[in-house]
Amino acid sequence: MYTVLIVDDEPVVRRGVSQMIDWSSLGFTTVLQAEDGVGALEICRKNKVNLVLTDIVMPFMDGLELSGILGQEFPDIQIVILTGHEDFEYAKQSVDLGVKNYILKPVGSNTLYEKIKEICHRINIETTQKQYIAEMKTQLYQSMPVLQEKFLSLLVCTENPVEYDIHERIQNLGLPLKGKSYLVAIIELDFSEIQGRDIELYTFAAKNVVQGCMGDGHCVFENEHKLVIVFNLDYYEEAGHDIVYKTIQVTQKAIYSMLHMNNTCALGMSVDSLPMLYHSWREANKALDCKYTLGINRVYDIRDLDYVEETFFYPFEEMKNLVNSIKLMPPSEIEAAVQAVGTALHGMHNVSSSNIRMIFIEILTSLLKELSGLKEVSPDIWNEGFSLYNGLEQSMSIEQISSKLLTFSKKVSNQFQRSQKNSSEIIVQKTVDYIEAQYADEMLTLSGAAEKVGVSMGYLSILFKKEVGINFTEYLTHVRMSHAKELLRATDKKTYEIAYETGYSSPHYFSVSFKKCTGMSPSEFRSKE
Repeated sequence: MYTVLIVDDEPVVRRGVSQMIDWSSLGFTTVLQAEDGVGALEICRKNKVNLVLTDIVMPFMDGLELSGILGQEFPDIQIVILTGHEDFEYAKQSVDLGVKNYILKPVGSNTLYEKIKEICHRINIETTQKQYIAEMKTQLYQSMPVLQEKFLSLLVCTENPVEYDIHERIQNLGLPLKGKSYLVAIIELDFSEIQGRDIELYTFAAKNVVQGCMGDGHCVFENEHKLVIVFNLDYYEEAGHDIVYKTIQVTQKAIYSMLHMNNTCALGMSVDSLPMLYHSWREANKALDCKYTLGINRVYDIRDLDYVEETFFYPFEEMKNLVNSIKLMPPSEIEAAVQAVGTALHGMHNVSSSNIRMIFIEILTSLLKELSGLKEVSPDIWNEGFSLYNGLEQSMSIEQISSKLLTFSKKVSNQFQRSQKNSSEIIVQKTVDYIEAQYADEMLTLSGAAEKVGVSMGYLSILFKKEVGINFTEYLTHVRMSHAKELLRATDKKTYEIAYETGYSSPHYFSVSFKKCTGMSPSEFRSKE
């Protein structure tokens, strides 16, 4: 079911070629004609054309120019040059344009038929090959999840590294493993309340929940009904391990909220190469064993196992929540977090006083460490922190220590909030100044601005919208439109000149954006103003 286009400025030639060949016997259902290259190009742009037979010497656009344009815009079209003996030198030039066929005029119907038949055979072969390749691509795309899971299980859950090129396989499978630091986490699902025939269904559903929480920057796969996550720590700017811990906590709650399934999570240590992923996976499995002594529905971190001893108690969750609350939460949440630590200690009747002091010393050390990361900290805060630290050597009850800790924690929280607010204002102001200075640069982007002010693109996007009220792109457009209006009012510059001076490479797109912004075209605005 092909279409042929005959291009010649002589009507007699066009009719002759169209009638002397039984085109339908060669699979051509449509025969189109054009008297010059301009008309032929318009036909090709409006119709699916498979074969073009064109003369060389024609008005407006000759056959060689037509061949060059078709070769760029429609590389699948087969082109045949029909030329006389005196034009043969022109025909040779067509080879440089990618034309593979030419026929000398005059030509008999049998010769022309055989030549076109040969070309049609070539078209059939190419079409069949393309269909086959398309089918293979479809099958590969459909099989990709299975291939990815198989490769990830081999890479992460087996001790011996794979023999083939890991990076090449990762690229071919489209896996987001191109960083320098990784961490493996395991989520073990509780199937005790699930019917055997539904285990696969719930595993699939839980995997979808996990993938939704993780995003595209990490790998999630199933291994023996456990969900394994390979975190790309390069995805985070800093404190990647801690961010992963919080992400797993959120994911754990999401699984229970959406599927009502108990689940236990564990984290291995971070590693700096892909062949080391097995060691992180093995450590995560080791941490997962804590469920037998400490219970399910928790997140176990291999880093915390050094503290787990029979004679000592350590409230991991409460302490981490306290530090996080001081950095991020309101005073009521901080108070609840401090009380949670005290409640956990009261629940352990055999905790020694040295154990209690060790826990509070650890809390204070963590808070002072967090404070050291701030640029401006009141000397009074430092003095109070060190004073409280030294006072822990005195005999105080849990309530007394908790009360002092709560007072200090609120002051530390105020320092964080003040520092965060000041930092946010500075970052946004730098971004605004950068936009004002660079708005004429058509390559100005949020990514470039984030790099300029020294923060991540995601963080700047959220911060800018929060502080300014509109997102980065909207503000950039506003600045460009403001300058465009001023140029329209105060100068007689052309619209395209103003477009280039305000960061638009396309005058048409500038005019569309301007009308969308003002309700008028640039010329209408200039006339009115």
